[in-house]
Amino acid sequence: MSPRLTSAITRTAKALGFEIRRAPAPGPRLTYTHASRLLYFKRLFDLVSDVEGDVVECGVGRGNSLALLAFLVKEEAHKRHLWAFDSFEGFPEPSSEDASVRHPKKGQWGRTGVRLVEQILLDSGLDLAFVRSHVTLVKGFFEDSLPKYAGGPIALLHLDVDLYDSYRTALTRLYPHVAVGGVVLFDEYMGTVEHLHFPGAQKAIAEYFGSRLSQIRQDRQTGKYYLIKREA
Repeated sequence: MSPRLTSAITRTAKALGFEIRRAPAPGPRLTYTHASRLLYFKRLFDLVSDVEGDVVECGVGRGNSLALLAFLVKEEAHKRHLWAFDSFEGFPEPSSEDASVRHPKKGQWGRTGVRLVEQILLDSGLDLAFVRSHVTLVKGFFEDSLPKYAGGPIALLHLDVDLYDSYRTALTRLYPHVAVGGVVLFDEYMGTVEHLHFPGAQKAIAEYFGSRLSQIRQDRQTGKYYLIKREA
């Protein structure tokens, strides 16, 4: 619409007694993707309802999944702590195992930060007292940050780390902390779009679990994979 026509419509509307207001900018919208992911996390949360331990996410990005996990932690009457690990500087140096059509490069997905993620949690409706008392954001590349994990047993471990070395480090450092009956969620695994982009993830998972790969299950609704820890 031309500025002249817009101006004419505005003048006419005012002459007729209508008030012209600019529509607010569109805000966050609930999409099927968001709802599906929340329901997926809820199904996995239900599996650990009787398992004592914290919730840990590796690979926070801009905090969208973290917010969903925080909702579930809060809904459980605050009995768990939520730990979140990310470089907040984008990818580390990819290895040869990560070669794909995506061509991942060091520093990609780096437009984030601790303050940004904290603000996203608050904008999602979580109160400041809950975020400060029940969410810990740890900045740094995994080989440096994961040894700083100071929580207890892990009931739910969400891995969204994309790269071969990142999966190897996360599993080596954190899987021993997962409680028996605890659940590990893999964002990149067989048959998913994420796997096509980041093939090194599946190789790292296969190498780490070896004969235990048969324990990995698929969520039928989302196609994502997870593992329930059966032995100490």
